Amino acid sequence: VSIPGEETKTVEGHVEGYIAEESRGEYGFGYDPIFIVKDKDKTMAELTSDEKNKISHRADALKKLAKLLEA
Repeated sequence: VSIPGEETKTVEGHVEGYIAEESRGEYGFGYDPIFIVKDKDKTMAELTSDEKNKISHRADALKKLAKLLEA
């Protein structure tokens, strides 16, 4: 976030997982069919939109950004 006269602040989002040996799932794009989400044993492409949005790195970053903007 960059506000004139203020220090620029950055947030990052993370989701833990590992790379699959083969593609799985029909949803998503890019790396989604080969990225297995830790503790779910599903690739991002196998998750519903609601499931994915709750755990995605983008959702994580947006939550952190919202807290930053509230402060």
